Amino acid sequence: MKAGNNNLIRITLIFAAFLLSPAYNYGQVGLSKTITREIIINENPDNATIEISQADSLETNGIDTITHVIIGRKEYEIIGVPEKGKMKISVSHKPIDEFKGHWAGFDIGLSNFFSAPFDSSLPDEAMFMDLNGSKSVSVGINLFQHSIGLQKTKENLGLVTGLGLAINNYRLASDYVLIRNNQGFSSFTESERSIKKSKLTTSYLTVPLMLEGQIPSSKGHNPFFISAGIYGSFKIGSHTKVVYDDKGGKEKEVSRDDINVNSFKYGVSLRTGYGFIKLFANYDLSRLFQKDQGPELYPWTVGLSLFNF
Repeated sequence: MKAGNNNLIRITLIFAAFLLSPAYNYGQVGLSKTITREIIINENPDNATIEISQADSLETNGIDTITHVIIGRKEYEIIGVPEKGKMKISVSHKPIDEFKGHWAGFDIGLSNFFSAPFDSSLPDEAMFMDLNGSKSVSVGINLFQHSIGLQKTKENLGLVTGLGLAINNYRLASDYVLIRNNQGFSSFTESERSIKKSKLTTSYLTVPLMLEGQIPSSKGHNPFFISAGIYGSFKIGSHTKVVYDDKGGKEKEVSRDDINVNSFKYGVSLRTGYGFIKLFANYDLSRLFQKDQGPELYPWTVGLSLFNF
């Protein structure tokens, strides 16, 4: 058999062996290496066979090759020691150090509006949207997360993206009912009945892109982290809810009529925390209502991330 074919068979058998063999103990490259599997390739002019046997240790004097192979999220190290008529191969694997961001989890916060950057005062035409800030609650359920490390030897800096559900409840301070008027403009109407509660609820699927740094690295327990970035959100629903307080009891009315809430929004986000204390702030750079179809309002939310998945 030609030398080239022998080498090809050898490489094929090595990879088949370390992919199919059971898990290995972690080790360090040096003069000796603790392993749990030893692969022996027997070669002769006509064929080559492979054996996988138990082994406690392998002295690496006379090392023929040291090869590092990365497959998925594991790094495999192959050490070959030539002997007469056969090749002994030891294979160990270890998880690659991974950066893990802080997005997936459960958020709860309070929401309000700016009429201009960091200006919470509302113009006269938007006073019907004046909120009861302490009861305008936001809930975020961030189900999916993907972290991308940006360093080869460390894992404390990376990008974070994912998918989450953001639900904002805007509780009106005034006794108004939100409507879309005959001109198609987001507006309000006054009710002759006594109103106990009136609110607007929006629901969005949110995709973030955040740059996150951690101190110390994510190997440590409870690292301090700070992340900042942008997000885009797609509306999956909105509705108004009015609870009337009549003498005969309470009556609830829910309307899913279109009142010009934007179907797509985007903004900037900041997250920081240490240990179990985690804070977030979101600020929409897009309007709550579609342009020229409602008052110019820019929602913002601040709150706590109660836990991470």
